[in-house]
Amino acid sequence: MKVLAINGSPRGKKGNTQVLLKPFLNGCEEAGAETEIVYLKDKNIKHCSGCFTCWTNTPGKCIHKDDMEELLNKIQKADIIVYATPLYYYTVTGMMKDFMDRMLPLNNKEIVKIDNRYSHNIRFKREIPVKTVLISNSGFPGSYNFSGLLETFKVLTKGNLAGAILCAQGGILNSVNTNNTLRKMYSPFLAALKSAGKEVINQGCIKSETQAILDKNIIDSDAYVKAANESTKY
Repeated sequence: MKVLAINGSPRGKKGNTQVLLKPFLNGCEEAGAETEIVYLKDKNIKHCSGCFTCWTNTPGKCIHKDDMEELLNKIQKADIIVYATPLYYYTVTGMMKDFMDRMLPLNNKEIVKIDNRYSHNIRFKREIPVKTVLISNSGFPGSYNFSGLLETFKVLTKGNLAGAILCAQGGILNSVNTNNTLRKMYSPFLAALKSAGKEVINQGCIKSETQAILDKNIIDSDAYVKAANESTKY
């Protein structure tokens, strides 16, 4: 089984998003999956021009000749796609949105009706549908900040989102591996991230008991906000 992770953080390997992504992928690997991370910050991906040439003149081929051509090939070979992005203005980062927009060549142009909803079918046929996992972190406390992002991926996956790991209080994640106190506090959370990776491979979804650990605030919200505000003073 192939897992393709798309890291949409402008900070790449050094970002808080990576702190969430790596244990999850380690769990996938321990369950026997092959994993790969694509860092969008290192890729040349132009904006979608909205010309629909990939549907009309050159079906499946975009007018832009950039790194997205290679990524579309990887997507077609993946069994699971992990979208990993920090929360930017309650949605994905700009580079992640460009990546998502440029996936248009993978769809057929015809609008079809499926279960009273209208959409496009994917161009390439698969015996087993691709599963999607969403991983995100927010500098704010409060899971409600992810509501718009989560709804986007529910619609994108037609209600078949295999897992959503949404970490509030994410501004502290980069300190977890260097601060002994935080490492102890976050130990159950990091273990749950690895378990979630295994579960998505083995069961196709994240178990409810694992999800409960991932959804739980580790630090008191007011204490987190106070520390966050102190750290941004000049």
